[in-house]
This record gives sequence, C-alpha cells and structure tokens, in this order.
Amino acid sequence: MNFQDVFIVGATGRVGRKLIEQLIQNCDTDPGKHTHPTRIVGLASSKHYLFNSEGLSSEQVRQFSSKKGAGNEYNSLDELINVSYERNVLHPFVFIDVTAVQDIAGFHLKLVEQTPHKVVTANKNPLALSDYGVFRRLTKSPLKYDYRCSVMAGAEAVVFLRDLRDVNDRPQLIQGCLSGTLGYICSQLEDRPFSEILAEAHQKGYTEPHPRDDLNGLDVARKLLILARTAGYNVSLSDVKVKPFIPEEFLGEDDVAAFLNSARQLDEHFANLTTAAAKSGNVLRYVAKMDAREGVLTVSLQEVSRNSQLGTLQGTLNKLMVVSRTYPMSAPYSIEAPGAGLEVTAQNIRRGLLALLPERQFKE
Repeated sequence: MNFQDVFIVGATGRVGRKLIEQLIQNCDTDPGKHTHPTRIVGLASSKHYLFNSEGLSSEQVRQFSSKKGAGNEYNSLDELINVSYERNVLHPFVFIDVTAVQDIAGFHLKLVEQTPHKVVTANKNPLALSDYGVFRRLTKSPLKYDYRCSVMAGAEAVVFLRDLRDVNDRPQLIQGCLSGTLGYICSQLEDRPFSEILAEAHQKGYTEPHPRDDLNGLDVARKLLILARTAGYNVSLSDVKVKPFIPEEFLGEDDVAAFLNSARQLDEHFANLTTAAAKSGNVLRYVAKMDAREGVLTVSLQEVSRNSQLGTLQGTLNKLMVVSRTYPMSAPYSIEAPGAGLEVTAQNIRRGLLALLPERQFKE
C-alpha cells in the first residue's frame, strides 16, 4: 500500500484537533478511498510527541490530541526529523505545521533542503518573519512545500498568485479583506456592540488564541506580505504600513479574559465610527493593499461604499482582488471565500496534502 505518511506538529491545538477529526471521519486514512491514503504516523505538541512507523491507531491519535495520552518528551523540532527516519522511506512523508511558532523557518528549511520530506503549513511566521531569500528557498518547489493555508484559510489566493508569476503576469495591485475575524466583526458592527462581537468571534474559534493578534493588524500584514512575495516582490514586513484595528493602548494586555473585558471600553468608539460611515453610505472594512505602481503596502480600517465588492462582504468571508496585465482595473480577478474557521482551515490543509501526492488517483 502506497501511504502518504503525515506527522502533525501542533496536534493538540484547535486546528490540529479539527484536522485529526476530519482525517478520521472523512476516511482519508481508508485504503479503499484512493491509492495514497493518509497515514498518521506522528503527532507533536509543544513538548511531547508520539510516533509509530506503521501508523498510529485512531484511539492513540484521539487520546494524544485531547492531551489524555502519553508521549515522549523532546527539546528541539530537529529531533522530530530524526524520529521520522524510523520508517519505510518509500512512502511520501509530509510534516504538517499547524502551530503559531515564530522561530520555525529553520526547521522548515531543513525539511525541504536536507530531507526527502514535504511540508504543508498553515503557519504564516516562517514565510513572513524570515527574509525574502529564505521565503524563496522555502517556496521554490510547489510539489514540496504547500502554504496555501497561510492566507484566507487556504482559499486560492496563494495558488493563483504563484501561477500568475509563472505565466509572467505580475500583479500591479493586490487589495482585499484578508481577515475572517475582522471581516466578521466589521459586518456585525451596525447591529451590535464591538465587545460582544469580539467575545463571540473568540468563542467560535474565529480569532487567534489571543484576539490581540488579530486586532493589532499584524496578522493581516503578514498575509499581505506573503501574497506580495508570492507574486514575486522582494518586500519585508517593515515595508508594510500598519494601522491597528483598535487603538494601540489597548493592545498591551496579555491576559485573554482581561483583554476581552477591556474591549467594552471601545464600544462607543466603534459605534461612532459606524454611524459616521453610514451617513456617507459607507461601511467599515479592514483593508490590505499592495500597489506596486506607488510602491506601497498598507493595512488599515477604512470606509468603503456599502455596495462595493468589499462593502458587501458578510461574516467571515474574505475577498482578494488582483489587477494585472490580463486582469485590468475594470475587471480584476476576484477570489472570495471564508477566511476563518476551524472546519475550512482543516479541510484546506487536507487539500494541500492532496496537492503533494506524486500520483493522485481515485479508486473505481
């Protein structure tokens, strides 16, 4: 049997648990589904790992991901690479990164440059916090490194811009709403207090573990940077001018519960902004923009026409508009899809796995 072996790093997190649930419930691990069934051979949390070269049982996987099962301690991600060689190297092997670890680019580089393994990642940090040279090394081979889930929860933004670069149609303008979290908040502001919307978004898993990481604008800035780099532009995070979604003085609270409680102080602030926008026929949207003609990358809360492509977005929907030689300003290429949510992110990670299969075939 030609398995696709996977080692999930971040298996005890929210996305990791949802991914495991989908892999099992949707029969990805079933040899009767296709010629390269997924086989979970490794799982890792921040401190422990579980590995079996012949595959972990569904019960072992569930126990570990729910933090009820024992595992081996490890001190460095590099140790997981060593563990991965305790297996039949004839099977495709993929490390899945569903963490938010920042200093992880070196681990990804070792995987793609020094091993036969492949990577599927939803982690933006190795792509956005490293320099452009490291980004190019990581993403050199689409058949070895899939990072679609780093932007718009895995919609076609990364795939489309990568292809556009390959056909020599470099984008001149990339603009859109790239945060399902902030899109959800903006679309609800006319009817409800900001603090209530934020608490609900956090409870539903739309936000980062600490909502501050959405509201400071850096998450959107990193997504915009990844898209610009994918399109072939040598830019860095310092090139992105970011205006946080909320005033900076509210961003210093480390405790999540206290942070959510402090959001009540911003209810009047957002009510006033919403009312002022409505008087002009506008709504609030958090907009990311790269204009290559002017050499600027910006992220900020803006008023947009209620009837515009961005103004009509509701819920967690994201939208990206791309202007290039083939897609002029009058008819930009548009991508619209949910930009947050555990279900959609986990499913698109599974699509990333499919994209890395050497010979993807359906069984009759």
